[in-house]
Order: sequence, then C-alpha cells, then structure tokens
Amino acid sequence: MKSLLLACLSTAFWLTSCTEKHSSIANDTLWYNYPANYWNSQALHLGDGFIGASFFGGVEKETFALTEGSMWTGGPFRGDWEEYGVNPKAKEALIKIRNAVQHGNIHKADSLSESDYLGKMDRFGHFTSIGDLFLEMDNHQQKYTNYTRKLDLANSIGSVNYFLDGISFEREYFCSYPNKVLVIKLRADEPSSVGFKLGMDILQDKYQLNISENSYTVKGIINQGDERTFQVSVKAVPYGGKSVSNGSFLEIHSADSVVLYLCAATDYKQKFPDYRGIDPAISCENIMNEAQNLGYALLKKRHIQDYTSLYNRVSLNLDGDPELEALPTNERWERLKQGKKDTGLKELAFKLGRYLIISSSRPGSLPANLQGKWNTFFSPPWTGNYQANINIQEIYWPCGPVNLIECQEPYIAWTKDLVKSGEIMAEKVYGTDGWISHTIGNIWGHTAPVGGIPWGVYPLAPVWHCQHLWEQYNFTMDTNYLRETAYPIIKQAALFWMENLIDYQGYLIAAPSISAEHGSYITKDETKTTWSTDSYNSICYNIPGPAQDAQMIGDLFNMCIKSSVILNTDDAFRDSVKQYYSKLVPPQIGQFGQLREWYEDIDSPDDIHRHIAHLYAVCPGNSIHPLTTPALAEAAKVSLNMRGEGRFLDTEVAAGGNWSLAWRIWCWTRLMDGDRANRIFTEMITNEGFENLTTYQHAPYGEAGEDVFMEDDTMYLHFQLDASASTPGFMAEMLLQSHLDEILLLPALPSAWENGEVKGLKARGGYTIDISWKNGILEKAKILSSNDKIPKVRVVETPVDVLKDKRITFKKI
Repeated sequence: MKSLLLACLSTAFWLTSCTEKHSSIANDTLWYNYPANYWNSQALHLGDGFIGASFFGGVEKETFALTEGSMWTGGPFRGDWEEYGVNPKAKEALIKIRNAVQHGNIHKADSLSESDYLGKMDRFGHFTSIGDLFLEMDNHQQKYTNYTRKLDLANSIGSVNYFLDGISFEREYFCSYPNKVLVIKLRADEPSSVGFKLGMDILQDKYQLNISENSYTVKGIINQGDERTFQVSVKAVPYGGKSVSNGSFLEIHSADSVVLYLCAATDYKQKFPDYRGIDPAISCENIMNEAQNLGYALLKKRHIQDYTSLYNRVSLNLDGDPELEALPTNERWERLKQGKKDTGLKELAFKLGRYLIISSSRPGSLPANLQGKWNTFFSPPWTGNYQANINIQEIYWPCGPVNLIECQEPYIAWTKDLVKSGEIMAEKVYGTDGWISHTIGNIWGHTAPVGGIPWGVYPLAPVWHCQHLWEQYNFTMDTNYLRETAYPIIKQAALFWMENLIDYQGYLIAAPSISAEHGSYITKDETKTTWSTDSYNSICYNIPGPAQDAQMIGDLFNMCIKSSVILNTDDAFRDSVKQYYSKLVPPQIGQFGQLREWYEDIDSPDDIHRHIAHLYAVCPGNSIHPLTTPALAEAAKVSLNMRGEGRFLDTEVAAGGNWSLAWRIWCWTRLMDGDRANRIFTEMITNEGFENLTTYQHAPYGEAGEDVFMEDDTMYLHFQLDASASTPGFMAEMLLQSHLDEILLLPALPSAWENGEVKGLKARGGYTIDISWKNGILEKAKILSSNDKIPKVRVVETPVDVLKDKRITFKKI
C-alpha cells in the first residue's frame, strides 16, 4: 500500500482506483473511488514546506506517513575533515590527475580520482521519516459504499468520504503554512458516530511517548546522527463523546466530530557550521498554542487564503472534454496510457505540479529534496538528497515561468549557506579561492567530492545553483537582491574556475570532471575510444573536455559579466572573466551531425545514456536555439534522437525514468518541437508515472526495500519529485519562452492543444502575460510590464510590433 503525502505548506492528496463517476468533480481535483481492500494506492501529499505527510485513505484504518524537512541522519562538521568528506590526499592528487587527463591517460586519472580525490560519506546522512500516525476507526467492519478520496488542488484540501451502515463519514485534511500545523477533521452525519484509536509506529529507535487525556506527544532522537532531537505533538479536540489514554494509544469514542492538530519539529537551524536551533518542544508548544487559539475554521480560512494567493496567479485551460473530466483520475490515466486523447488530464498535471512546488518549498523552509517533503522510508533511495546534476534544478525551473518565484527562495537560502562550507572546501581540496560543491547535498553544508566516480566527480554543482540565483533576478529585476545576494555568490564561483581551469590543446578545460555520470569505453592501450554497451566495467570517465563543462562554466562567466555591468562594478575583474571565457572549448558538431559530448568526436549512435549533460546549452542554458544558432540546434536534435527516451535496462541499473524524460521534454520545447515534447510528456506520466499523475524513478532492484512498487521483478519504482514538479514549467514554455531576451508566444504549441488559454505566466524582464489561441493560432495576448521597456516579441518565429499588432495588448503597470 502506498501512502498519501502531506506537507506543512499546503495540502495534497494522491488517489487511485475508482469505481464510481461523479460529474460534480472539477478539473482542479484529483479524485478516486476504489473498492474494499484495494491497497495498491499511491499516496496523496499534503505539505507546507516543513511537515510532510502521506496519507493512504483506508476506511478501517487511516495512516499518515510523517516527516519534517530537517529529519536527517548524519550531521555537521565536528572537527574531522576526513569524516566530513575530505580525502587527505586530494590536494596533492589533483596535480597528478590533471596531468593524466592532459596526456590522455584516462585510466590513471580515474584510478587516482577514486583512491586519492573522492572522500568518505561517513557523516553525509540521509533524509528520514518519523514514522506512521494511524487512526483505527470504531465500528468500521461493515461494508462501505460511495468511497471517494480527493485532493482539491485549487484550495489544497484533501478529503475522504464514504457511507457505512447508513451513515455518511467525512474526513478533511490540510497543512497550514502560516501556522505550520497539520489539521485533520473527522465527522459523521449521525451524532456519536466518530471514534478511533490513535497511535504511532516510530521509525527512529530512541523516543519517549507521553499521552494525556487529549494529547499525544513523541519526543525522540534521530538515528545515526549526533543526538539531534525531534518532537511530534498531537492535540485532539472532540465534540461530544469521550477521550481516554490506553497504553500507547489515545482513544476517542462516540464523538459527533473530532479535530486533530499535529505539529512536528527538530532542533535544526540552517546556519553553518553547527546547524543547531531551539528545542523542538518549544517550537511545538508555540505552534500548538496558536493553532488551538485560532481553531479549525480560522486555520482553514488562513490556509486557503495563503495557498490561493500563490495558486491563483496562473490559470491554464486546454479546452478539455467535460465528460472526461468527470471521470476518476485513474480512469483518465488508463485511457491516456491506451493512446486516447485527454488534454484536460495534462492540464491537471500542470496544476498538480504547481501544487507540489507550493507544498514543498516556501520561504523559511528547507528546499525540496528528491522526495520533496514526503518520505515513507527510514532511508529513501539516493538518500533523498539535494542532487545537483539535474534533479533539484528540474524542481525549481518552473518557479519563474509559472509565477512562484517566492518558492525558489529556500533553494537560494540553502545555496547561500552552502557557500560558507564551499569556500573551505575550495581551499582544503583544491588549494584555491572561490567556493565549490559537488553532486550531492544535504542539510549540513556538505560540499566535498565523495562517492563513486561516475557521479562523485562533478565539480559543476555551483554553476547549477548560480543559474537559479541569476534566474531569480531575471524574473524579479531586483537589483538590490542581485547586489547583496546573487552577484557575490556568482563572482566567487567564477573565481574558483578562473583558478582551476587547465590547458588542453589550446583551450581551457576542467579536470577532474565527468560528463554527468557518463563515460566511454577506452581500450587498455589508450589507442581507441568508442562506445560499447558490453564493457561497463571498462568505461572510463575523466575524458578531456566535456561539452557540459564549457557550456556551464561559460554560462557562469556570462552571469558574472552581465551582473557586473548591471551593477556597474568590478570592471577589471569583468575583463579578466572575459579572457577566460574566450578560451573555453566552443560547441562542436561531430561525425554523425551530433553535438559532441566531449572534445574528441567519440559519440556513438548506440549511446542511450539517461543523462544529456552536453545539452545544457539548450536547457537550462540559452546559447543554443533554432532562432539564434540553427546549425547547433539541429546538432542538438541529432544528439537527442541518438540518445533516445525511456528505459534501457540492459545497459544501466538505473535507466532514467521521470527526470530523464522531463529534461528531454524541456529540450524539445526549447527546440520548438511541441509535438515531440508532448509525446514524451505522455510517455512520462503513463509509462514513468503512477495513476495519481505523479512520476517515478527507477531504483536498482533490492536497494530500496519492499515498500515500493515493483515492475516485472526488475526495477523498483519510487516517487521522486523532480519531473512532477517540473511539469508546469515545460508546459509553460510550450506557450511562452523568454530566455533569448525577447518574448516568444506559442513557440512550441503541440498540435493536440488546438484551443486554449493561459493567464498569469511570467517572462524574464518583469512581464506578466496572458495568451489565448484558437485552431493552433494566436488569438490574443496581453503583456503587462513592470518597467518602461517595450519587449521584443515573436509569434512563434515571426517578429511582431507590440504596439501595432491588433492581437497584442501592451500595458505598463
């Protein structure tokens, strides 16, 4: 059985198999009706950026898998750099590794990287779950009917409804960001019918349970750490009936209705180096007192007002079929999987993605990790980390385009904190100035290169992070933010690379560096390089001049140059950055017409790797596009076609999945092929997705434990936030692009979306835009500007005069 996920920013529910149709359900709602004992349901998620809860929707027993964003094992630096991930040989080994790369001795470079450069993960830790809260219902053994489980995306309210023995039972759940509390209300339409036994199954080993007449409190210590404390507090407010404590349970019987308030906290504070905050008991007491003083009705009102202030900024209508929209979500999903059209279901995925972003990342919280804020595991696959070679970025790419820019603030705050550790790591590992981090991140300021060579050797994470800092400015045009926050971080990241690039055949390259988990087969005598699907153990990785490095470092240098011009500062430094930028390897087209992945032309049509790191310049970068670099754009298309889509289990133990397809969708969208992007979109939410419209990643068999879905006894399938959260972003860019310093209206409109309307999208430069189209052609557009600049605009590819085109309304606000 899979849970429903909740998190203390907003409410989300994931529903599955339904047997009844309800025409009153709006297309802002995920809803399901499943038969008795149907336990193959995916969770629904409720969130507020702090608490994460996943609920299952059982009738006799409701279960909530609980966690909180700072529930992490491991811990911060405590005096031992080797324990913290620094290989003591790293600084000296760099010279040898770089020399080996320069002279083509890739085997030696890899061997030294593994033994002398990569460090240990002893203190890295993992995201973890508190455990399960459960409610065992009184007198619920009879047959029930009319069961529905719903997630109202428009208001962030989840609900479960059913009839049992002639009585209508209703449950309602939401997570309040303003008050950081999960609220559960249970009621029935017949007096004295609500009763249950409340308990918890705690996944952490050390805890104490305190139960009084109406309170249930867990105080504990997070496993595998350094005595970090957590607390969960539940307060029951019954109307009628009676409540008693019974062993490890709180029991309520014969009530008319019951409201439960739940809060959770740890002693974490995002502040390097100790990350120690206040006692979670104090936090919980303050949260609970305020929640009880406000009461259910006011909490719900404040929650809806807060959530809708973000959610209602953007609306999308793809002119779906009302009859289809009256079907349960899982039935619509099955139809789409069979090849039938349902544009409204993709509209629903757009809304779900925005809901997930709002629910997992709000100012003051930690950013969303691989699991968002929802975790049913003690240790989730890939530790639930902040994976910085594509995953966390996909989560946050939509924030600007779909007008959720505040939701990116936790990522920016986390990056700002990371710089402090990164400056130390630059000196400890590389012996240089600037700041550095690598592939994986946690809540403890981890920046060291650790792990296995395919993914551990990746010093480009700061470029990914800085790209989001820069985009925050592009969408807000806030020069104070650029001056005080973004530019200093971008500048220090650029400084690191100015001191760490090395010469290679007349260019500057990075070493050690790997093209995002991808390598190539090299014969032992180093005389031949080619791709081979049969030689996994002989793949080498430190291949000179990955295209990703030049594209990304070049992008970083450009951010630095543009920022200094905007702020009118650092003229001499800017000139120096330009000199380094001019010496990076330019993009190259290979023998198959492809965009080369490395300096040498060693790509192969048989290469079907999940990563497409050499297409950073297409997305999220902006240096390759059909309108500006048509030849390179065609080469990028060749690379995408060579690399393929979907899963290739014979060649990779973790063969892509949701995030891999999402990146391809973004790239095809930027390449202005909406039909190709839309086809992959369908594949992603059906073949790589659950019936509740969330999507999954493939975990190696046997690694994730039994509490995940399994397909054909080959791969575990587990929810991962990245692609689901990314969905509204690439859908928005099918309708509006602004990364070329001009506005493109309907640049990648799929032919299947014949008619539609979108309101409230954001364009870089401070523009808010509404667009409507009919029969695939622009009908009208409204552009609201927050500045005096009249933008350059194209309709698809054709330039138009904003002030003269009758279809376009332009207004300064």
